[in-house]
Amino acid sequence: MRRPKRKAARQTSLTGSAGVHFVCAELCMHGLIALPTIRNTKGMDVVVLAQGGKFISNLQVKTSAKKVSFWPISEHYQDWNGKNDYYVFVRYVDNEKFEAFLEPAYRVIKDVDDVVEDTRKRGLAKWAPCWYLPKTAGIPKAQLRWRFFSRFHRLPSMEEITKSEKS
Repeated sequence: MRRPKRKAARQTSLTGSAGVHFVCAELCMHGLIALPTIRNTKGMDVVVLAQGGKFISNLQVKTSAKKVSFWPISEHYQDWNGKNDYYVFVRYVDNEKFEAFLEPAYRVIKDVDDVVEDTRKRGLAKWAPCWYLPKTAGIPKAQLRWRFFSRFHRLPSMEEITKSEKS
């Protein structure tokens, strides 16, 4: 006899695995070596290297099977903050494709800290920490960071983001 909870947990695990493999495939298609880590490796899901073997970054991938505007992250999110650490937030859109957003870990920490503090000040119940998509022009910027990173192996400068938004 199957238990619904195990099936739901398995589906969540498969969704996360699909997101990690999507990220790896996209990066490999743009000339990077993207290595998924084994399950439960603390902090990172993907290690990214240049073709010559030079280390580029660690990625934490958060995936949703729906078109969500927020992703739960670890209670220990503040511990994952190296200069080469990034989050890739992935969501499945219209049952046909993934959409990805890239944020440096330090920015995720700041955003989540702000939400946690706001929740505390308003006296609301404590929930798992989450990262929320910006409600304004930040969405295209986060998508642009992902596209730029996957193609040029670095984050775009503010000048490059501004120039891209005008075109």
